[in-house]
Amino acid sequence: MKKRLFFAIPITKGLYPKIGRLEDEIEKKFKVNWIPLQNLHLTILFLGNIDINYLPKIFEIIDRAYIENKEIFRPLNLRVKKIDYGPPGKKRMIWLYIEKNERLKLIKNILEEYLQIEKIPYQKEERELLPHINLARLKNFKDLPEIKKDLNWAIILNELNLYESYLEKPFARYEILKSIKLTI
Repeated sequence: MKKRLFFAIPITKGLYPKIGRLEDEIEKKFKVNWIPLQNLHLTILFLGNIDINYLPKIFEIIDRAYIENKEIFRPLNLRVKKIDYGPPGKKRMIWLYIEKNERLKLIKNILEEYLQIEKIPYQKEERELLPHINLARLKNFKDLPEIKKDLNWAIILNELNLYESYLEKPFARYEILKSIKLTI
Protein backbone atom coordinates (compact mmCIF):
# COMPACT_ATOMS: atom_id res chain seq x y z
CA MET A 1 0.00 0.00 0.00
CA LYS A 2 1.18 3.55 -0.79
CA LYS A 3 0.56 6.96 0.68
CA ARG A 4 0.84 10.32 -1.11
CA LEU A 5 3.26 12.28 1.11
CA PHE A 6 4.83 15.70 1.34
CA PHE A 7 6.73 17.89 3.80
CA ALA A 8 5.19 21.31 4.39
CA ILE A 9 4.95 24.18 6.82
CA PRO A 10 1.38 25.06 7.81
CA ILE A 11 0.43 28.72 7.85
CA THR A 12 -0.44 30.21 11.20
CA LYS A 13 -4.03 31.10 12.06
CA GLY A 14 -2.97 34.73 12.44
CA LEU A 15 -2.78 34.94 8.63
CA TYR A 16 -6.40 33.80 8.12
CA PRO A 17 -7.98 37.28 8.38
CA LYS A 18 -5.45 38.86 5.99
CA ILE A 19 -5.92 36.07 3.45
CA GLY A 20 -9.69 36.27 3.87
CA ARG A 21 -9.64 39.99 2.99
CA LEU A 22 -7.58 39.26 -0.15
CA GLU A 23 -10.03 36.54 -1.17
CA ASP A 24 -12.95 38.94 -0.66
CA GLU A 25 -11.26 41.52 -2.92
CA ILE A 26 -10.76 38.96 -5.69
CA GLU A 27 -14.31 37.58 -5.29
CA LYS A 28 -15.55 41.03 -6.37
CA LYS A 29 -13.82 40.41 -9.73
CA PHE A 30 -14.74 36.75 -10.35
CA LYS A 31 -15.93 33.61 -8.58
CA VAL A 32 -13.17 31.46 -7.07
CA ASN A 33 -13.38 28.12 -5.28
CA TRP A 34 -10.90 28.88 -2.47
CA ILE A 35 -8.92 26.20 -0.68
CA PRO A 36 -10.07 26.11 2.96
CA LEU A 37 -7.78 28.21 5.17
CA GLN A 38 -6.95 25.26 7.45
CA ASN A 39 -5.52 23.43 4.39
CA LEU A 40 -3.08 26.19 3.43
CA HIS A 41 0.61 25.35 3.69
CA LEU A 42 4.01 26.04 2.20
CA THR A 43 5.24 22.84 0.54
CA ILE A 44 8.93 22.16 1.12
CA LEU A 45 9.28 18.75 -0.53
CA PHE A 46 6.74 16.58 -2.35
CA LEU A 47 7.60 12.90 -1.97
CA GLY A 48 4.88 11.34 -4.14
CA ASN A 49 3.36 7.91 -3.59
CA ILE A 50 5.50 6.17 -0.98
CA ASP A 51 5.19 2.56 0.17
CA ILE A 52 3.93 2.51 3.78
CA ASN A 53 6.84 0.26 4.78
CA TYR A 54 9.07 3.36 4.50
CA LEU A 55 7.00 5.42 6.98
CA PRO A 56 8.91 4.45 10.17
CA LYS A 57 12.18 5.35 8.45
CA ILE A 58 10.74 8.70 7.23
CA PHE A 59 9.59 9.50 10.79
CA GLU A 60 13.11 8.72 11.97
CA ILE A 61 14.56 10.97 9.25
CA ILE A 62 12.48 13.94 10.41
CA ASP A 63 13.62 13.52 13.99
CA ARG A 64 17.25 13.00 13.04
CA ALA A 65 17.28 15.93 10.59
CA TYR A 66 15.88 18.18 13.30
CA ILE A 67 18.22 16.99 16.07
CA GLU A 68 21.34 17.12 13.89
CA ASN A 69 20.50 20.51 12.28
CA LYS A 70 18.84 22.57 15.02
CA GLU A 71 20.51 25.75 13.77
CA ILE A 72 18.61 25.32 10.49
CA PHE A 73 15.30 23.95 11.86
CA ARG A 74 14.33 27.15 13.71
CA PRO A 75 11.27 29.40 13.24
CA LEU A 76 11.29 30.91 9.76
CA ASN A 77 10.93 34.65 9.32
CA LEU A 78 9.53 34.94 5.82
CA ARG A 79 8.05 37.63 3.64
CA VAL A 80 4.92 37.27 1.51
CA LYS A 81 5.79 39.36 -1.56
CA LYS A 82 2.55 39.34 -3.54
CA ILE A 83 -0.61 37.60 -4.58
CA ASP A 84 -0.86 36.63 -8.24
CA TYR A 85 -1.60 33.78 -10.58
CA GLY A 86 0.76 30.82 -10.50
CA PRO A 87 2.91 29.14 -11.54
CA PRO A 88 4.77 32.10 -13.09
CA GLY A 89 3.63 32.72 -16.65
CA LYS A 90 0.53 30.54 -16.20
CA LYS A 91 -2.90 31.16 -14.74
CA ARG A 92 -3.84 27.79 -13.24
CA MET A 93 -3.84 28.78 -9.57
CA ILE A 94 -3.80 31.78 -7.25
CA TRP A 95 -0.65 31.95 -5.15
CA LEU A 96 0.84 33.93 -2.33
CA TYR A 97 4.45 34.28 -3.48
CA ILE A 98 7.00 33.96 -0.68
CA GLU A 99 10.37 35.67 -0.92
CA LYS A 100 13.13 33.13 -1.52
CA ASN A 101 14.80 32.11 1.71
CA GLU A 102 18.11 30.31 2.15
CA ARG A 103 16.99 28.31 5.20
CA LEU A 104 13.89 27.03 3.38
CA LYS A 105 16.20 25.73 0.68
CA LEU A 106 18.54 24.22 3.29
CA ILE A 107 15.65 22.41 5.02
CA LYS A 108 14.58 20.94 1.67
CA ASN A 109 18.16 19.90 0.85
CA ILE A 110 18.70 18.31 4.28
CA LEU A 111 15.49 16.28 4.00
CA GLU A 112 16.45 15.13 0.49
CA GLU A 113 19.94 14.18 1.64
CA TYR A 114 18.57 12.06 4.51
CA LEU A 115 16.03 10.40 2.20
CA GLN A 116 18.84 9.51 -0.21
CA ILE A 117 21.10 8.20 2.56
CA GLU A 118 18.27 5.91 3.71
CA LYS A 119 17.56 4.93 0.07
CA ILE A 120 13.92 6.00 0.24
CA PRO A 121 12.56 6.36 -3.28
CA TYR A 122 10.65 9.60 -3.80
CA GLN A 123 9.55 11.84 -6.65
CA LYS A 124 12.59 14.10 -6.97
CA GLU A 125 11.94 17.51 -8.52
CA GLU A 126 14.68 19.01 -10.63
CA ARG A 127 13.32 22.54 -10.50
CA GLU A 128 14.40 25.06 -7.89
CA LEU A 129 12.18 25.60 -4.85
CA LEU A 130 9.74 28.43 -5.60
CA PRO A 131 8.14 29.17 -2.21
CA HIS A 132 4.43 29.86 -2.42
CA ILE A 133 1.12 29.15 -0.74
CA ASN A 134 -1.58 27.94 -3.10
CA LEU A 135 -4.93 29.63 -2.36
CA ALA A 136 -7.02 28.27 -5.25
CA ARG A 137 -6.98 26.02 -8.31
CA LEU A 138 -8.71 27.58 -11.28
CA LYS A 139 -10.95 25.70 -13.67
CA ASN A 140 -11.25 28.39 -16.34
CA PHE A 141 -7.96 29.97 -17.41
CA LYS A 142 -9.30 32.40 -20.04
CA ASP A 143 -10.16 36.09 -19.65
CA LEU A 144 -9.09 36.28 -16.03
CA PRO A 145 -8.93 39.75 -14.43
CA GLU A 146 -5.76 41.27 -13.05
CA ILE A 147 -5.28 40.25 -9.40
CA LYS A 148 -1.59 40.95 -8.79
CA LYS A 149 -1.03 42.93 -5.62
CA ASP A 150 2.22 43.60 -3.78
CA LEU A 151 1.88 42.66 -0.10
CA ASN A 152 5.21 42.69 1.76
CA TRP A 153 3.81 40.80 4.79
CA ALA A 154 6.25 39.57 7.43
CA ILE A 155 5.30 36.11 8.70
CA ILE A 156 6.83 33.63 11.14
CA LEU A 157 6.27 29.91 10.54
CA ASN A 158 7.28 27.52 13.30
CA GLU A 159 6.23 23.98 12.44
CA LEU A 160 7.23 21.35 9.88
CA ASN A 161 4.81 18.55 9.08
CA LEU A 162 4.82 15.34 7.12
CA TYR A 163 1.39 15.21 5.48
CA GLU A 164 -0.56 12.51 3.77
CA SER A 165 -2.67 13.88 0.94
CA TYR A 166 -6.03 12.40 -0.05
CA LEU A 167 -7.18 13.61 -3.46
CA GLU A 168 -10.88 14.28 -2.95
CA LYS A 169 -13.50 16.64 -4.39
CA PRO A 170 -13.80 19.57 -4.13
CA PHE A 171 -10.43 19.82 -2.27
CA ALA A 172 -7.62 17.56 -1.25
CA ARG A 173 -7.70 16.53 2.39
CA TYR A 174 -4.51 16.47 4.45
CA GLU A 175 -3.62 14.45 7.50
CA ILE A 176 -0.57 15.27 9.62
CA LEU A 177 1.45 12.08 10.13
CA LYS A 178 4.39 13.67 11.96
CA SER A 179 5.06 17.17 13.20
CA ILE A 180 8.06 18.98 14.65
CA LYS A 181 8.10 22.44 16.21
CA LEU A 182 10.74 24.76 14.83
CA THR A 183 12.13 26.19 18.05
CA ILE A 184 14.96 28.56 18.91
